[in-house]
Amino acid sequence: MKNLILVFIVAFFLGDNNKLAQNEIDIEFDHTFIKVTDKVDPVNSKYPGGRGANELVVYTPLYGDSTGTNKYGIEAIVIENKIQTISGNNSKIPQNGFVISGHGEVLRWISNELFPGIEVHLNDNKLAFKISNESKIFFADYLVSEVEKKLNTWEALHESISIIDLSGLKHEINSIKQEYYDITNYNSKSKYSQSILAKAQEMYYKSFPSFNKEIRASWYRLREKNAEELEETIKLMAEIGFNAICPETIYGGYAIYPNAHPDLPQHPNFIGWDPMKELERLCKKYEIKLIPWVWVFFIGRENSPLVERKPEWLALSRQNEIPARNENNYHFFCPSRKEVNRFWIDVYEKLVTNYDIDGLQLDYIRYPVSLPNEHGFCYCDVCKSNFNSIANVNPLNIFPDKNPDKWEQWIDYRKEQITKFVGKVSNLLEEQKPNIKLSADVFPLFEESIAFKFQNWGNWLDKGYLDEIFTMSYSPEAEQVKKESKFLVEQLPDGIEGYVGLGPFMGFRPEILVKEIFYAQNAGANGVCLFSFGSLKPEQIDALKRGPFRLKATAN
Repeated sequence: MKNLILVFIVAFFLGDNNKLAQNEIDIEFDHTFIKVTDKVDPVNSKYPGGRGANELVVYTPLYGDSTGTNKYGIEAIVIENKIQTISGNNSKIPQNGFVISGHGEVLRWISNELFPGIEVHLNDNKLAFKISNESKIFFADYLVSEVEKKLNTWEALHESISIIDLSGLKHEINSIKQEYYDITNYNSKSKYSQSILAKAQEMYYKSFPSFNKEIRASWYRLREKNAEELEETIKLMAEIGFNAICPETIYGGYAIYPNAHPDLPQHPNFIGWDPMKELERLCKKYEIKLIPWVWVFFIGRENSPLVERKPEWLALSRQNEIPARNENNYHFFCPSRKEVNRFWIDVYEKLVTNYDIDGLQLDYIRYPVSLPNEHGFCYCDVCKSNFNSIANVNPLNIFPDKNPDKWEQWIDYRKEQITKFVGKVSNLLEEQKPNIKLSADVFPLFEESIAFKFQNWGNWLDKGYLDEIFTMSYSPEAEQVKKESKFLVEQLPDGIEGYVGLGPFMGFRPEILVKEIFYAQNAGANGVCLFSFGSLKPEQIDALKRGPFRLKATAN
C-alpha cells in the first residue's frame, strides 16, 4: 500500500512541471498526503493578504516580498521544498520557496499537523506533503538548535528556576543518530528516527524554566455526573501541576449550583447535587485555588432560560436585531439597564456568601462585537433615552463620519456602562467578602478590546476595581503571545496581578504551548491560564509535566 501511495505522489508531480527528480522516486515515506489550496497568490481581496475565513493560501515570490496577512492565522515557511519554521503572519516570502498560510480550521490544522522538516511540493493549486524519517531528524535538529539558541541568548531568569543539565540528553541524541545512519533496514530506521525526535522533544521541554511560585490555572466546563468523578478530575489537575481552577459556573442562562436565583435555574446536567460545594471541598484537599468563572452580559442563544424569562432586558442592535450578527447569534443583556445590574449583583452576592471561594471572574464583561457600526449595540429604548439626556441626540441619528464628536460621546457612554458595572461588583466584594479577589477575562490589546466591544479594562485597573486580570491570548503564534504578555505587564498597577490566557484548545503542537508559557513568564506575568482543561491533549499534558510544570508551584 505504501508503494501505491508513493506511485500516486510521483505521478502527481511528474505532470507538465516534472517537479520531482527521478533519483527521489525510490525514497520510502512514513506518510504522504495532499491538500488543495483555496488560493495561490490572491489578488483583489477585501481581506489582509487575501486570506479569508478558514482558507488555505499559498504565497510565492510572484506575490511580493511578504504575505500582508493579519494576526488571526499562522504560516509555514517553505524553503527549497522543506518546511523551515512555523511562524506568525505577514511573513517574508523566500525567493527559493513559498509560504503556506491558514486561518480558522486551517490554522488549527497547520499548527497541529505541520512541523519543520516536512517536505512540501506545490503543483498548480495542490500541495503534497511527505513526512519521512529524515523529516523527523530535521525536526529533532531544529528543536536542539532552539534549545541552544535559547540558552545562549535569552535573559537570565529568576533564581527559583530549576536548572537541568541537558548535555546528557544531547549526547544520547547524537549517539542514537549515529546508529540511525549506520543501519539500512527501513523499519529499524523508523524506530530510531522516532526515538531521536522523542529525546529532542524531552530536551526542548526540559530547557524551559519551572517556577516554584506562580499561578497555573485552567478554565474548565464540568462534565462530571457526581462528586466521585469530579474528584478524579481535580486530582488529575493537581498531578499535572495546576494550582488554580476557573470552573465555568454561570453560563448559557444557568448556574451549575442550585438556588442561585429564582430566574437563574440550575443547569440540567447537575440536578441532584451541588458541584460548587464539591469544588469547594476538593480544591482545599488538593491545594487548588477556586475561582468561579461567570458569564455576565452574554446570556446564551435563543434557548437560554434568561432569553425566555427576561426578553425586555435584551440588547438591540442598530438594525433592531436581538441576536448579535457578528457573534454566532449570541444574545446579550443590555448593560445600561439598572434591573440587569441589580440581577447580577444579587446573584453574585449569594454566590460569594454561600461558597468559600478564592476569587470571582467576570467573562463577557462587554458589549457584543459592534463593528461594523451598522450592526453595533445597544440601541434599546433605555440606551437611546439615557444618551439623549446626555448629548441631546438619538444615537440612531449620528454617524462616525458625519458627527465625529457625538459619535465619540456615544462610544464613551457605552464604555462607561461596562466600567460602572465592574465598579459595582468591586464594591460588593469589598463590602461583603474583601478576601475574595475580583478578576475579569479581557481581550489582550486595547485596540480590539475597546473598538469592537467597549471593554476599557485599562480604566478598570486604574480605578482599582480589579485585583487580578486574565487576558485571552489565544494564538498558535508564540511571538503574538509574547507581544500581548508584554503589553499586559506594562498596564499592571502595583499590587494587581496579571495572568496570560493561552489557547491550547486550538490544537497547536506542545512545543508551541511551552514556548508561550515561557514568554508569559519572561514578560513578568504572574502566571498562565489555559483554555481549557477538557481540551488538553495527552502530548500537551506530557509537555507541561516535563517542562514548565515539572516543579510543584505554590499559588501567588
